[in-house]
Amino acid sequence: MRTFIVTLLACLSASLLNAQQWIDKKYTYTTQTDLVYGTAVNFNGGVDTLKMDVFLPVCDDNGGQNLRPLLMWIHGGAFLAGDKNDVSIQNLCKEFAKRGYVTASIDYRLGFVSDDVLWQCNYPNYSCVFASDSAEWVRAYYRAVQDAKGALRYLVNRSNTYHIDANNLFVAGESAGAFTALGVALMDTLSEKPSQTLALPDAPLPHVGTWTCGHNVGKSFSGNGITRPDLGGIDGTIEPSTVPFTIKGIGNMYGAMYANLLRDIPANKPRPAIYSFHQPCDIVVPIDSNVVYWGLSWCFTNGYNCMAIANNQMKLYGSRAFSNWNSQNNLGYTIQNEFTAVNFPFSYLFGQGSCTDQVNNPCHAYDNASLRENNLANFFAGLVTTNPACDTTTLSLSSEALNALIRISPNPATDYLNVRTEQVSVSKLQLSNLTGQVCLHIDAKGSKDIRLDLRQIPDGLYYLSATTSQGQVLTTKVLKQKR
Repeated sequence: MRTFIVTLLACLSASLLNAQQWIDKKYTYTTQTDLVYGTAVNFNGGVDTLKMDVFLPVCDDNGGQNLRPLLMWIHGGAFLAGDKNDVSIQNLCKEFAKRGYVTASIDYRLGFVSDDVLWQCNYPNYSCVFASDSAEWVRAYYRAVQDAKGALRYLVNRSNTYHIDANNLFVAGESAGAFTALGVALMDTLSEKPSQTLALPDAPLPHVGTWTCGHNVGKSFSGNGITRPDLGGIDGTIEPSTVPFTIKGIGNMYGAMYANLLRDIPANKPRPAIYSFHQPCDIVVPIDSNVVYWGLSWCFTNGYNCMAIANNQMKLYGSRAFSNWNSQNNLGYTIQNEFTAVNFPFSYLFGQGSCTDQVNNPCHAYDNASLRENNLANFFAGLVTTNPACDTTTLSLSSEALNALIRISPNPATDYLNVRTEQVSVSKLQLSNLTGQVCLHIDAKGSKDIRLDLRQIPDGLYYLSATTSQGQVLTTKVLKQKR
């Protein structure tokens, strides 16, 4: 047996009583990638295959009797770019899975009919954000909402598989993903369907110079125009469901609404609580009322000698605007706003939040991603009514299958812990306390027989995670106690 010399990291012993459910990062997770949740017709008449990744906390969940809240994250990208593999969204899914949520990152249909004029500007991909008309922006948003509603139903329909509490659902997103999350949770009556999503006259073919734009790559354009049919009902057609569910909360990270979706909530439907983070100097999505790219268009015309982004006259209602609706009209929503202080100075060269300053310090972003993540976790935790996802009072492994792969002894342990794997080799081992702090981390270098020195570790309950050479993460519980 190999005895490993390990580096002891800063580690505070945490008792179960001090652990805060849904806030502390107590769990490891497994991931299911590239799950196909549906198909749908895109803006050019083709069919897109839509996928998601699902992240599941690893724990002893009492044979599936203990359920977990679901948090679905939606990426941004102006409805033109991005996918479920967005680094920020993937990280948020992982961090909330560590808190005990089932999380998912989803794809949705991207793109709109580009303009038939090629707009020139000394700015990358400038013409790619010009739509043929304002309706195309709304239609792109609406398709995203339909898809995300279908993705949520896909997960709800598999509540038994993923041990999801359908009465504790949450949706969140960044930028366009936040628009979509708000639409998923709040667009619930046919009267809220935008008129632009009805059948419209054909749009002209996009200029050939825009065919290399990301949302146009792989699509063919021919004929005299692109048909624009009625886009259908607000729920879309993906994954119909009869399973009742409740969306408890929305995470709105610098998003907006195209219309007042806070009204017309059915009397028997709970109002989801909303957490909003937004910076007033955001030049892409206004915190108040304005059009898409309001400040960026100012920068284009005042610094780049370009035309402002055209065909974009749809008014948006940013985070502060719809929060004001709620308070002024007593609409009854619980909203936690976190707004920074810097306004857009309408200056190209000088000052915080100016056009040049935002090249390296964009306001359409987080000021402190870790802070906002933790604040959102605290906000959501107060809304969750699910029983704890995992039984943290026993020392059993998370499953019989796991027990067959990794064996530890003695448990409880005093000075040393022996780790032996029967069928797999281990590339690294990590010991974490109940709040997610890493106490030991070693490179196991493919060993199957490992001895850990616990003499400098405080007494308490820990999670031991073994990463196999094939990338599988196995997790069990260890109790360290005195002789």
